[in-house]
Amino acid sequence: MRPAVKVYRERAEEVRRQIIKLGLYDYSRKVVRDGDYVLIPVLGKQDLDYEVVEADLPPAPQRKKPVSRFSYDVLGSVAVINDLNMPVEKAAEAAAEIMERHHAVRTVLLKRGEVAGDERVAKYVVVLGEHSTESLYRESGCLFMLDPTKVFFSPRLSSERLRVASQLRGSERVLDMFAGVGPFSIIMARKHPEVTVYAVEKNPEAFRYLCINIELNKLSGLVKPFHGDAAEIVPTLPVKFNRVVMNLPHLSLHHLPTAASALEKGGKIHLYTLEQRDNGKDVEAALAAVSGLEIVYTRVVKEHSPKSVIKVYDLVKTN
Repeated sequence: MRPAVKVYRERAEEVRRQIIKLGLYDYSRKVVRDGDYVLIPVLGKQDLDYEVVEADLPPAPQRKKPVSRFSYDVLGSVAVINDLNMPVEKAAEAAAEIMERHHAVRTVLLKRGEVAGDERVAKYVVVLGEHSTESLYRESGCLFMLDPTKVFFSPRLSSERLRVASQLRGSERVLDMFAGVGPFSIIMARKHPEVTVYAVEKNPEAFRYLCINIELNKLSGLVKPFHGDAAEIVPTLPVKFNRVVMNLPHLSLHHLPTAASALEKGGKIHLYTLEQRDNGKDVEAALAAVSGLEIVYTRVVKEHSPKSVIKVYDLVKTN
């Protein structure tokens, strides 16, 4: 028995490509059809935002060299190796393997520090290819220009972005408090052109790419960009919102009162937090300090470290 991602067959190819980008596709096994579902072979359960089952998967013909067991993301022409402790010499070998498999990749970066600071930027070194780190990335039918050395962006939240977008109804007013280069904002607006999204971003480089991406996706007027600190900008906005996205895991609880004050009764907050495993005391304390918010859904989005996870809480305002 081998681990496999189980998805509806309509999404199978999209999910298969995403798993390949994550470096977790098991080329030694075949994809199997199971009624309305497809079973996609994977190397393990780590960092996967899908249902993983154990399945009897037949061996695949050995036509391609299996990808080594290291974690990486592909963002258009730029790939990022996520192993902070990988020696540069080994990373160069891994980078050559990535470029052999992904012909569009022109630059491979090695991550050398976690996301930190107000601007949410990690440290990287170029281990192979061109030194241009700007790239055009496609997700869910949308285009994103970005530079991972200057802005925060995680392709591993693609399913989470679709989950949130699928909940929109009618002409909602949505606040994306920490918009980055715009993945939540732009996917929501593209999937639901009747909504209006207010996108706030503090990092000057991320805001610049946010504005570029709004134009690239022909969403001027549907996504309204605001440059600055959400704590200062949100109280000045002239509307109340039906939905608020708070994708700033390490600081989101600090901003929860601001989000709640901007939300209409019956509206929903998608709150992303960074917390220790099996320890929701900080969330409990934050909710106790903000009256009228009820948890209607929660789950682990992905692992952050052996001891910590990123979780999402969907909160409804009851008064």
